Order: sequence, then C-alpha cells, then structure tokens
Amino acid sequence: MKILTLLLMVIVGCCAKENLQDASFLFYKSSDTSRVVLKPNITEPLINMTVCLEVYTDVVRRDSLFKLQANNYSKPHFHLYQIRDHYYITIDEDQVIYKTTKETMRWRKICVSWEYVTGVVHFWVNGNLFPRRVLNPGFLIYPDSLAVLGQSLASAGLGSYRGEPTFVGEIKNVNMWDRAPYTWETYGNIIDWRYVEYETYGAVILYL
Repeated sequence: MKILTLLLMVIVGCCAKENLQDASFLFYKSSDTSRVVLKPNITEPLINMTVCLEVYTDVVRRDSLFKLQANNYSKPHFHLYQIRDHYYITIDEDQVIYKTTKETMRWRKICVSWEYVTGVVHFWVNGNLFPRRVLNPGFLIYPDSLAVLGQSLASAGLGSYRGEPTFVGEIKNVNMWDRAPYTWETYGNIIDWRYVEYETYGAVILYL
C-alpha cells in the first residue's frame, strides 16, 4: 500500500492537505522544471515572518531553496537561495549575503526571520545565529503568495541560461510563522509540516 500511494503521488503530482511528518521531498535529478509548490495560510499582509526548513545535499551549485511569490512566474517577494558556500536572502529588490562553511553528508536546518518595522534579519544554520543584518524595512508581503521549493534560479531572473539545473537533494520540515524572531516552536501557523497542501513538478517525489 505504501508503494502504491507513492506511485500515485508521482503520477498525479499533487495531493490535498497532508501530514508530512517523517517525509521529505526528494529532488532526485537535475531538471529545470523540478519544484514543489506549497500553499501558505496567509490571510493578510505579512509584517513579520519566520521560515525554517531542513536541507540535505552533496551537490551545492546554484540552488533555490525557498521563495514566496504571487504565482509561478512572478518575481519573488522573499527568496532564500544558495550559491556554493554563500546563502542569499532577498526581500523584493534588497539582498543580504551570508558565508558559511561547505558541509556535506549531514542535514542542515536553516531558519530566517525578518521584521517589518526594523528590517532586521536573523539567520540560523543548525542553531547557530549569524550576525544580524537589515533588509528592506516596511515592505509588505501580500497574502496571495505561493511558497516554492527547489525551483531553478532562472525562474527568478537569476539564472544565466535556460535549462539551468535545479536543486538535487532532499528538503523536509518546512514551517513558516507570521512572527519574528524565531522562538524555536516546532510547527508553523502559516505553513505547518503536519498539514500541508502541495503540488510537485518534474523530478521530485515525496519520500516517506
């Protein structure tokens, strides 16, 4: 039954709201179409936000990890992506960059908090807080946003050529809150990994 359920997920590419505890999205090969789209529960403009996710890969190139955007083709309101050992965080047109060490063969828990009034960004990797930065204070993230995992950077206007590869690896435990900074709660109130509405595209499966 588990195998049949997994095959159905791969074929139809989407599911209703579902408990994803102990599951991860497995991006199993490079593809310019691969992505997972989550539907956040955003009912009014975000004035604070926190997002956490866990990532596992041994191939770090130019990887979009998480972004919020109005639809599949618009420019992201918020974007977290990685190029080699640097993490980039953008809010609309503004950007900050964090340099980390190159690590493979272990999961990384990444959390980003952003405060509307001050623009202060908090960035954690595996519980370690990096120096705080300021990013686009006063910007509003509107409630029609979708959350996208693993899509090619070219889709956000950051790629240099059509067919740029997507993230290869696993992403799990994606949670999002409408508050900042992060208070180490387990599950979000905007995206809750126990109750997620999602769609998969391309070379991605839900692995239980």
